[in-house]
Amino acid sequence: MGTGAITQYVDVAQVVVYLFLFFFVGLVVYLTLESKREGFPLETERFGKIRREYGILGMPRIKKFVTEFGETYFAPMANPPNTEKVSAVPIHPWNGAPLAPVGNPLLAGVGPGSYANRADHVDYDLEGHARIRPLRKLHEISISKIDTNPIGLSVIGADGQKAGTVTDVWVDHMEMLIRYLEVDVAGNRTLLPINFSRIGKRDIKVQSILASQFNQVPKTKHPEEVTLLEEEKIMAYFGAGTLYATPGRQEPLI
Repeated sequence: MGTGAITQYVDVAQVVVYLFLFFFVGLVVYLTLESKREGFPLETERFGKIRREYGILGMPRIKKFVTEFGETYFAPMANPPNTEKVSAVPIHPWNGAPLAPVGNPLLAGVGPGSYANRADHVDYDLEGHARIRPLRKLHEISISKIDTNPIGLSVIGADGQKAGTVTDVWVDHMEMLIRYLEVDVAGNRTLLPINFSRIGKRDIKVQSILASQFNQVPKTKHPEEVTLLEEEKIMAYFGAGTLYATPGRQEPLI
């Protein structure tokens, strides 16, 4: 027998190949099952009726997770929730047709205004403090003198009208980044995501929504803290405005 042979028909290299194949197949099966702990079972309307599909290999066993907020979460859920009510209707009678929002499109939670139902808890830092806080609570942080300080500047909507005035800046003090501008809109405190603003020397322009639409931006429960779910809803509101702020934005360019 040659070098490495175990019998006349089996050698070490062949055994290693078989072991690798068994390991690889097992890894694929494991990852397929673990990937179903969120988002499964799927919902389909292919036959005109909403039903659940579990995909290949079925569902994994229920596993217990303890979240950073001290809550217990089981995945996959033993009893998945009923189909979520969507504030939208199909624009055509066939399956897979695009959805048109019902009611206020900026709050419908569809299209560019979709959001994930994240935990309704504040994102804390390593010391137990809220990660995102206004500058009035962060005395060790200030706006650089070489940059334009947005506090006191007017916020201009996509229609060119004034929506309000910036009263404070909310900072992610772990990343040293501005996350939100606190805007006084007719006496109400509103958070404007920095991603949707363009800070100039004299004012701040927002192209996603109109000035009159600022008063319906989702509010926070706490005046100096924002939860993960509230962040999702605020970002979704401004995201929806990129398509639904005016009827003309939904029309074809040509």
